[in-house]
Amino acid sequence: MHQTHDPTKMRALVGLLLLSLALTVLSSAARALELGSCEPTKAVMIIDTALGEGKTLQQAMQMMIKAKVFDGSKACITFIRETSMSMRDLYPRAFTSLWMN
Repeated sequence: MHQTHDPTKMRALVGLLLLSLALTVLSSAARALELGSCEPTKAVMIIDTALGEGKTLQQAMQMMIKAKVFDGSKACITFIRETSMSMRDLYPRAFTSLWMN
């Protein structure tokens, strides 16, 4: 590894890229489905449960949309990520997937 590459920064960049991809997928899926309201706590629980069942983050987010706990906005994604941070002890898979990967 080159001296100027910080592993923490690289993980953060990869995380941002994955989140960007997830937002793109969510936007596409959200257009096809009727959206609900933004309910970050329920969204975190759905994501964590789905990941625990071996589903991918993309599949977990699709389940979140179907459960109508996502309103399609970028602000809602931010609220879900922030909520996952405050709920990280109870729902570690959601936190890790949304922040650490």
